[in-house]
Amino acid sequence: MLALASSRFGRGMLAVVALLITFKLLLVFGGSDFGSSLTTADSLSMPWGPPFFNSISNRNISFDLSTPPTHGCEGLVNDLQQRLIHHYSKALKGIRYANIWGYLETENKGDAAIWAAQQILLSMLGIETMEACRFLNKCDLDKFTGKLEEHRPHSAIIMAGGGNFNDFYWEDQPSRMKMIETFTNVSVRAFPQSIYMTKQKRIQATKEAFGKHHDLQLVARDAPSHEWLVSAFGNTKGIETDLVPDIAFMWGNRSDFRTNTKKTHDILILAREDWEVSAGKSKEIAWGEGSLDLGGHIGNVTYQKVDWKVTQTPDIDGKAGDQDSTPEDGKNQRAWAKAIAGFELLGSAKFVITDRLHGHILATLIGVPHILMDSKLGKNLNFHNTWTRDCECTRIAPDINTAFDLARMFFEQNGNI
Repeated sequence: MLALASSRFGRGMLAVVALLITFKLLLVFGGSDFGSSLTTADSLSMPWGPPFFNSISNRNISFDLSTPPTHGCEGLVNDLQQRLIHHYSKALKGIRYANIWGYLETENKGDAAIWAAQQILLSMLGIETMEACRFLNKCDLDKFTGKLEEHRPHSAIIMAGGGNFNDFYWEDQPSRMKMIETFTNVSVRAFPQSIYMTKQKRIQATKEAFGKHHDLQLVARDAPSHEWLVSAFGNTKGIETDLVPDIAFMWGNRSDFRTNTKKTHDILILAREDWEVSAGKSKEIAWGEGSLDLGGHIGNVTYQKVDWKVTQTPDIDGKAGDQDSTPEDGKNQRAWAKAIAGFELLGSAKFVITDRLHGHILATLIGVPHILMDSKLGKNLNFHNTWTRDCECTRIAPDINTAFDLARMFFEQNGNI
C-alpha cells in the first residue's frame, strides 16, 4: 500500500512539474500579448477580481467609432457591484451603526442615485444609518456625537461619495476637513470620490487636516484620483487609500428600466448646464423637445434635451392647493424617488447622449446604448478609462457631431423603431 501511495504521489508531482514547465514556455514564447491578457485586475491596482473581469482583456470597445453601441452591459455591471461588496465588507467590518458626512440633496438625479446606492450597500451589510450632516455649523453636533458614543465601538463616520473632493468648489472639502479634525477619536471611512486638487495651499491644508486622524480610509473611484491619494497620503500613518468603482453600481443590473419604460423620444440628450460643460458641447441644440436630421436614410428623429439637475421629481414635494398632498421628508425616500426618475428618463429614449458622469453610469446600469462626452475636469473619461471602457453599450465621442454620427449608425443597424 505504501509503495502504491508513493507511486501515485510521484506521478502527481510529475504532472504538476509538467504543467509549470508548459506555463513557463508559454510566457517565454507567447510574447507580451499572452502575458498582458492574463488579467486586468492588477492594472487597476485591485488585489481581487471575479472571473468575468479576469476573462476579458482591455478591448477598449467604447473607443471604436466605426460601430455603434449595442444594448446591455450586464456582466461588467455585476462585476463592479461585486467589487464594491468585496471592498466594503472588509473596510466596514465591525461597524454596525454609521453617521454619514456630506448629505447633499439637489434635483441632480446622479447625486440621488449615489445616496440611494450607499443605503443599498449599508443595508446589505447590516449597518444602520443614524445621522447625516454636511456642514459643522448646520449640524446638531450633540445629537451627531451622541449617536456615535452610544454605539461604540461599533460606530463610525462614513463620508459620502461623489465628485466634490476638489479645490474649485471650495465648500464640501473644507467641511470634510473640519469634520475629520473634530472627530479624531472616531473611525472615518469613505465612499468613492473623484479628486481634482490643483491649488497648493489647499492641497497642503487638506494634508494637514487629514494627517491629524489616525483611523482614516480614503477611496477613489478612478485611477488618476487614486494616484493622487497615494501620492498625498501613501506614507501617512493611520491613513489608508483604495480604488473602487462608483457606489452607484450597487444598484446592480437594472435593465428593467430599459425594457419596461415607455419610449417617448428617439434620442435623449442629457447635458450639463454649468461651467463643467464638455468641449463637445451641444449648445447649438435647443433645450426641450424637437427633431434632428441625422442624414442618410434615417433622416429626422425626435429628441429631448434636458439637464436632470433642474428637472423636477414628481410626487415628493406635494401639490399646491391640495390639502391631501403632503411633501415627503424622508432623506432615503426622496433620494430613491429622484434616482428612479433618473432611471426612467434614461429608459424613455432608444439612444442617449450625455456629458454627465452619472448619465453614463446609470445608462450602463440599464444597458441603454449611449454616447459619453467628457467634462472640462476630465472626470468622465477618468472613470470610464478605469472601469467601463469594455462596455458594449458605450461609445466615447469628442463632440456632438460625432455623437450624432454614431446615433445614425445605431438607427441604421437597428431600425428606427
